[in-house]
Amino acid sequence: MRNGLFLIIFLSMISCIDKKAEIKNSEIVKTDVTKKPSEQENKQKITESKEIHSYTETFADSTKIAFPGKYKIEITQTEVDTLITVYFKLFQKADNKWKLIQNDALRKESEIPLLTEIKDFNNDGLNDFTIHYDAAARGANDIRKLFIFSKKENQFIEIKNSDNYPNLAYNEKLNCIDALSVYAGSTTTFLKLSKNTLTEFARVDIMDGQVESFVIKNNKETKIYSGAYTGSSDEMIRFSNYNPLEE
Repeated sequence: MRNGLFLIIFLSMISCIDKKAEIKNSEIVKTDVTKKPSEQENKQKITESKEIHSYTETFADSTKIAFPGKYKIEITQTEVDTLITVYFKLFQKADNKWKLIQNDALRKESEIPLLTEIKDFNNDGLNDFTIHYDAAARGANDIRKLFIFSKKENQFIEIKNSDNYPNLAYNEKLNCIDALSVYAGSTTTFLKLSKNTLTEFARVDIMDGQVESFVIKNNKETKIYSGAYTGSSDEMIRFSNYNPLEE
C-alpha cells in the first residue's frame, strides 16, 4: 500500500515538472515571434514603400527662335521627387538637317511649369527666350531666367542674375530691359546688359502716392526726384522713363 502511494506521488511530481517545462518553452517561442524588427529592417521597409514622383514637360520651336527657320530649340523640364532640371538643346540647320550646337542644363528650385516666352529682349533682331523660374507676391511677380542669343558665339547665353528682377520686358523708349517689382507699392528698375549680367542704371519707386526716382552708377544711387505722383492712381505702375517720369 505504501509502495503504491509513493508511486502515485512520484508520477504526479514528474507530470508537474513536464508541464512547467512546456510552459517555459512556449513562452520562449512567443518572445521570439514578437521580437522588434531591427533598424536595418525598418529602413528597408521604408525604402520599399516610398513612391518616386516623376514629371516631364517639353517645349520646341523653330519658327521664332533666334533666326526663324534657321535654328530650333528643344527644352525639357524633368521633375523626379524634389529635383527639377531644365535641359536645353539648340540646333542649327545645315544641308537641310538639324545639327546640335548647344546642350545645357539648369537646376530649378520651384515646382512650376516652363511657360517659355520668346521675344527680342535686346533689340538686335534675334529672338531670345525666358523660362518661368519662380513666383512671388502671390503670383504678381513673375520671376524668369533670361537667355539672350549671341550671334558671335552662335548660342544662347544665360543671364545669371535675371531671376533677381521680376516681370522682365524690353523697354522700347529707352532701348533697355526693365523690370517691375510689386509689393505694397511697386518699383520699376531700368537695366542694361553687360555680358551675362543685368546692371541697374535707374529706378523709380512708388508707394502711397509718393514717388522717388534714382540714377545708379557704379552701384551708387543718386536721388533725382521725390514728391507726390499726379499720374495714375494705380500703385502697380510700370514706368517707361525715369527722367522725366513717364508711364
